[in-house]
Amino acid sequence: MVYILFIFGIIGGVISAILALLLMRTYASTKIKATLILFVLFCSISVNTFLFAVVPSLSKQCELIAYWTYLFLIISLIFAALLFGIFFEYIELGQIRITITFLFGILFGAFIAVLFIPGQVTVFYSEVFASWMIISSDYLKAIMLVFAILVIYRLIKGFIVIYRVATNERLKFQFKLFFSGISIGLTGLVISSASGILISEVNFVLGSMLRGLYPLFISIGLFIIFIGFHLNPYSIYLISQKVFQILVFNKSGVTIFDRQFRPTTGKHVTLITGAIHGVSSMIQHALGIESHPRSLKYLGRTLIFEFKGTLGFALISDRDSQILRNGLENFSELFMQAYKHELDEWDGSIETFENASDFIKKSFPFLDL
Repeated sequence: MVYILFIFGIIGGVISAILALLLMRTYASTKIKATLILFVLFCSISVNTFLFAVVPSLSKQCELIAYWTYLFLIISLIFAALLFGIFFEYIELGQIRITITFLFGILFGAFIAVLFIPGQVTVFYSEVFASWMIISSDYLKAIMLVFAILVIYRLIKGFIVIYRVATNERLKFQFKLFFSGISIGLTGLVISSASGILISEVNFVLGSMLRGLYPLFISIGLFIIFIGFHLNPYSIYLISQKVFQILVFNKSGVTIFDRQFRPTTGKHVTLITGAIHGVSSMIQHALGIESHPRSLKYLGRTLIFEFKGTLGFALISDRDSQILRNGLENFSELFMQAYKHELDEWDGSIETFENASDFIKKSFPFLDL
């Protein structure tokens, strides 16, 4: 049965490592920071499952090796839970709050400190399981319980927020996959651990097999998480920020291109468009063509501006961000390159620029859902 645990652990470690490498490919093409968090998370779980495979194969004489292997196995698992909390913090808010990270860091540090205090962890060789076992102190269990509660709370809160913010069924399906993968991994961890310990007293073979299923549950969960994320990695930006509209206007304040991403009342659109035209007029008559505002807050919206030649580009969102600025700058460059000659001979027809929607897909891929 030792070989069963070893084989399942190796399989789980290999799958996790392959998925981690695939995530790096995704990061290379998208430059999304959240991908790096997932990469480290998958690597931590890969290390955890490899260590899980090593422990059962250690002989009765390898007490010191078993002790340190178990320590790093536990640390990697707690570290993975920490990264899950940080990941959902990032995709919900678009940033990582110092206070929450500091709190998780304190708990993780306290866990590590207690872990290395003599007497807090006891490793012994079980003749029943024919493997090394571990017993932790009440202090260590208490810290793990608090840590688990915070992480589970963060996951549930993140799921509720993400599901409410999701604007269409495709986005909801994507995050359902993501949370399904997490649920499978956590459920497998609990079931395989608890059932393996209890059933082994009655049926050693069946109990050992259930214990060994833990890496497989984790691997299946990670695979589903990877699929959910890979469907559209850019979609995480729709959770932390809302984009309502993009407009292109000339120096006279005339809108030559307009596209809405979210339904907005006609009155609201009129007021915001008026504000944009007012900015255009201000630039033309007061500040001069070389002075441009970067952003403007109005009616609970943030208007982000980019200016190229005689044209102004405005993106209406709920907040400013570098991601949106980069996208707007890229859109403006593509627009100017594509319609350079049309702008010189424009006859007033906005149909001239109707194909500019294709540039939105390139500049704001997370909006094309």
